[in-house]
Amino acid sequence: MEGAPNILSTLVFFLYVPFSLWCMKRWPPAKGTTIAFLTGVLFLPEIVTFTIPGIPAFEKTTLISMWVFIGIAAFHRERLTSLAFPSPFKWCVGLLLVGGVFSVFLNMDPLNYGSSYVPAHRPYDVIHFTITRTLTMILPFVIGMVMFRDSNDLRQLLQALVTLALFYSVLQIGEIILSPQFNRWLYGYHQHSFAQTMRGGGFRPMVFMSHGLALALFTSLATIAAAALHKARLSVLGFPAKWATGYLALILVASRSVAAMLYGLVSIPLVLFVRPRLQVALGLVLASTLILYPTVRAMELIPVDDINEIVLEHYGVDKVGSLTVRFENEAAMLDKALERIWFGWGWHCRGCHYDTWSGAMISVRDGAWIKELGDGGVVGFFGHFWLLVFPVLALFRRIRSVPREADRRLLAALSLMVGWSAFDLIPNGNYNTLYLLYAGALHSTLAGILQATAVARRRRREERARLAREARGAMAT
Repeated sequence: MEGAPNILSTLVFFLYVPFSLWCMKRWPPAKGTTIAFLTGVLFLPEIVTFTIPGIPAFEKTTLISMWVFIGIAAFHRERLTSLAFPSPFKWCVGLLLVGGVFSVFLNMDPLNYGSSYVPAHRPYDVIHFTITRTLTMILPFVIGMVMFRDSNDLRQLLQALVTLALFYSVLQIGEIILSPQFNRWLYGYHQHSFAQTMRGGGFRPMVFMSHGLALALFTSLATIAAAALHKARLSVLGFPAKWATGYLALILVASRSVAAMLYGLVSIPLVLFVRPRLQVALGLVLASTLILYPTVRAMELIPVDDINEIVLEHYGVDKVGSLTVRFENEAAMLDKALERIWFGWGWHCRGCHYDTWSGAMISVRDGAWIKELGDGGVVGFFGHFWLLVFPVLALFRRIRSVPREADRRLLAALSLMVGWSAFDLIPNGNYNTLYLLYAGALHSTLAGILQATAVARRRRREERARLAREARGAMAT
């Protein structure tokens, strides 16, 4: 972080509370939730926290989940009480919470590496584990399930996402031209290293998000959503969605993030020209890759040398050097994670890699997968990331039962958004909790559409039976 947070960077946390509640009351459930959640992700300051004694420090992601959920409880309680939670979700919650308890009690030994001391866990840390995992992993998924329940909610989610991306693109253009400065001008500091914003003779915008990669991923997924809205013949701000698709694709290219650009530019033709079930199949492959990656990496089945040669050929020495360091870090941290494979090393970076003699930390945990595996072990890893796989798997099995082509298109695009979000957690961190909101929305909208279809079919059968009885009665008389 460069600079120091000012008073406004803390004040907006408190201003977000009435704003989020107003959104939940002012607009229909799906639209209000999307605006409240995304506005927090896009505009609240990163890194800044405030602490209430006895509980973990509140920061951006936990504040958003907590107050949106409070808004649901205050203004949409009937949605919360009427939802039946699926069994895979219950298993994931059990793994996360119970696994957290074991992670604490199995890591009550302090660690010493040279001059570095890494503290042991205390029984009280169970409370911190439970609160943090509930706010950052469980509640975003629950919010998605509770507030997006049918095809209309699905359309409102994607339309609001694209609309906010269009407005936010104005700030992105400003930072592409002027360099990333809005966070410093408004909140007093750069939220990440300024050197990492310089790419290819230009700048990669961050605006108020944690990193340029986080903003590029957001733009990429919004572009996929816009393409799906165009394919479903829906508009954005009264204009055909094809214009939003083309415009956001240009912003994505200008953002100078190779991975996010590939996500979007690969997905747009798929959304426009490929059948929905094949799109869902790709989403399932992408999400499953995250689950399988640690096993494949541990078995050394990934051709690291071949990948480095390809990167060297296309992107140069600097990029291949960065990739080599990443692979070396992964190998070192994976070896350490395997030492406490089931429940991990717990918090306080106990799962990081340290030099035995100097005590210096010699690893950087870039990928969310290795951080989760190191902290929570296999139990925490599956509890967290299976939340992204089972909704896409359910859609792959049931998409042919969705009667309307437009609904199939939108669901397929949302599965791609979840799939790419999961895949991106291999090289990068979990910058925010939008991926869990999308996954929860995917599962619940599919269930709602299938339930509505079943009800409509039953009513048609009942109506045909009634007409047949009346016809028989008329013939008898």
